[in-house]
Amino acid sequence: MTYRTARSLTAAMTTVSAAFAFLLVPLAISTSRISSVAAVLFGALGFIALYLLRDSFFERVDKRIRSARLSRTETRILLDFAERVGMAFSILDLVDAIREKLEKTADVGAILVRSNTWEIIYQSPTAAANDPVILETLQRNFREWSEGFCFINSDLSLANSNVGARGFFVYSKGFHLFFLTRLCPLIDLEAFRTLYGELRIYFDRVITISDLFEVASLSKEWELIAETQRSFLPKKLPVVGKLDLAVSYSPLVNVSGDYYDAIAIDASRTLLVCGDVSGKGLAAALIMGIIVNTIRVAQDKADLSGLVRIIDQAIRSMGFDDKYTVLFLGLVDTEKRTFRYVNAAMADPILITQTALGPRLERLEPTMGLVGLVPLEDKIPVEELSLRTDMMILLASDGVTEVTDAEGTILGGTERFEKHLLAGSKLGAAEYVGGITGLLYEFVGDASLKDDVTILAAKVGKLWD
Repeated sequence: MTYRTARSLTAAMTTVSAAFAFLLVPLAISTSRISSVAAVLFGALGFIALYLLRDSFFERVDKRIRSARLSRTETRILLDFAERVGMAFSILDLVDAIREKLEKTADVGAILVRSNTWEIIYQSPTAAANDPVILETLQRNFREWSEGFCFINSDLSLANSNVGARGFFVYSKGFHLFFLTRLCPLIDLEAFRTLYGELRIYFDRVITISDLFEVASLSKEWELIAETQRSFLPKKLPVVGKLDLAVSYSPLVNVSGDYYDAIAIDASRTLLVCGDVSGKGLAAALIMGIIVNTIRVAQDKADLSGLVRIIDQAIRSMGFDDKYTVLFLGLVDTEKRTFRYVNAAMADPILITQTALGPRLERLEPTMGLVGLVPLEDKIPVEELSLRTDMMILLASDGVTEVTDAEGTILGGTERFEKHLLAGSKLGAAEYVGGITGLLYEFVGDASLKDDVTILAAKVGKLWD
């Protein structure tokens, strides 16, 4: 009789005994001269007392049965192994437990196999565990077995119970673990159930830890990629006469598709760059780095249409079918007092000009489509505007203009956004960028940002001195 069977019989016997004792209560009450209310109260108290006594008695008997059934040497060996498995956190820990608790103690042979490839991770040095014929038979008979544990006959077929079994196996979470031993008939079934439960938890734990290590490893790799990507961007903006520059760059995750740059071509000409690559992840990071470096190594950085063409060619050379960029290139010339630009579908670059009637806001509409996705036109239009003292040039990614609040309102289309831009336009570039960043976080409130945020501002100084 197994422990579980003995426990069930004990539970049934104590329950029947308690019920029989309770039936005697009404009989005792009927022969006494007490009121019906007192009889009901007495009966209820009697039932509670008998119930508590039954539980206490069953607990004591159960402990004795468990001690008697599970303290046998063979059963104890398997339970000790199960307890050790409960403290294992790696495959090496499991192998150590097999060697110390099964091989040394009871000469049990064990074979641990990765189910999908049938790769042997560990096998005991016993003859049976190393027999190629046995390994081949186990694979043929049990590779397609579903989650669970069962026993193995002497001919390595499936056994109905541990009686006469040559061993047992567990299949859990993509691993087969075979145990070859003649001790199976001497071990209580409860020990097998306990071991199976511990092995399931163990394999879950190993997979979780492995996933965490993989995530940690990937995180380190992504951090290295992010550091490399940040190296593409300027460590600081150039100091340019008559032009005050400032930037705010906040990737949503480590790796961003946003990019910016400000390149001093000479004492009077400065190239402003701002863009966003489609998608996220490694591909976007690679495209972003290529664009920035393509611009930096270009021989003629004042040729805006030429820059667009070599950027388009660089993106296409990567072989991605779905990668493109929105892009703004602006050439500030403080000597000629001109601002020439190409807007390749960039979201709302803005100019704020100081007039006699106050600051005036102008949105620079796109001059062309996306770069890197479709063939370019024969002629790339370049727009030109007059540069004025105290003019503010604001370039921002769609992570700014398209951010939404809790109600779904888009910041870039609100009167509040335009008023804020106009009100702060007399500030220096750094203060202006800081104010926009503050507005952005104030606008989203408790919600979180859902895109990269890049803000590049250029404030024109006095041109007539």
